[in-house]
Amino acid sequence: MGSNYLLPNYLRDSHLEKCNKKTCSCISLPTHWNPNDCGPCIVIVDEKKLIVKHSGPGTDPIEPVSIRANNHIPPEVGLYYFETTIINRGDRGYIGIGLSKPGTPLDKMPGWVLDTIGYHGDNGRLYRERERGVNFGPLYTTGETVGCGINFFDTEIFFTKNGILLGKELSFKLEKKIYPTCGMASPNESILVNFGSEPFKFPIDLYAKRIFSKAKKYKMEILE
Repeated sequence: MGSNYLLPNYLRDSHLEKCNKKTCSCISLPTHWNPNDCGPCIVIVDEKKLIVKHSGPGTDPIEPVSIRANNHIPPEVGLYYFETTIINRGDRGYIGIGLSKPGTPLDKMPGWVLDTIGYHGDNGRLYRERERGVNFGPLYTTGETVGCGINFFDTEIFFTKNGILLGKELSFKLEKKIYPTCGMASPNESILVNFGSEPFKFPIDLYAKRIFSKAKKYKMEILE
C-alpha cells in the first residue's frame, strides 16, 4: 500500500481492511485537502495539506468558498468519521463543516446547495441542500473541534462537538461519491482537519464497535 494510504484505528479489522487485503488495488480514504478542488479564496498553508485558511478579503466582505478532500468516502467502509479543529474563527466565524458530492459549487458553504450538507459555527444551524438552516447544535469557535461522520448501515450522518455527539441526520441521500468538505466565508478563518492520523476527541473506537456489532448481529448490508 502506498504512502498515501491511511486507515484509522477504528477501522482495523473492518470490512474495508479485509477488502484491501484481498485485492491488489486498495480502496483509499480521504487523507488531506485537495488543492485542485476548492474555491478561489481558500489557501492550504501546510505541507501535509491539513490546514486551510480563508485568504480574503475578496470583492465582498463575505465571500463563501469550500474545499473538498482528496478522496471520497467509500461505502465499503461502513462507518466513517473525521474532525476539524478551529484554529482561528476569523473576522466573523462563518465556518461550515460537512459533506458534498462531486461537481457541487465551491463558491457556496456546505449545505447551501443540492448534494451538500453542513453544520455551521456562526449560528449552530444544520443546512441540508438549501440556504435556510434548522437549529441543530451550539455555536463553535476558535479552539473547538467539530466532527462529522457517516453510518452507511443506518444511512445516517452525525455531528459532534468537542467529543460529544450532537445529533443525527437521516434525510441526506448517501448516493454518488461523498467528500469531507469545509466552507469559510470571511477573512482569516482557519481550520485543521484530522482524517485519522491523530487520536479523535470523540470516542469513535467505541462508537464503531457498537455500530459494527449491530450490523453483524442483524446482518445489515452496507449501502453501495
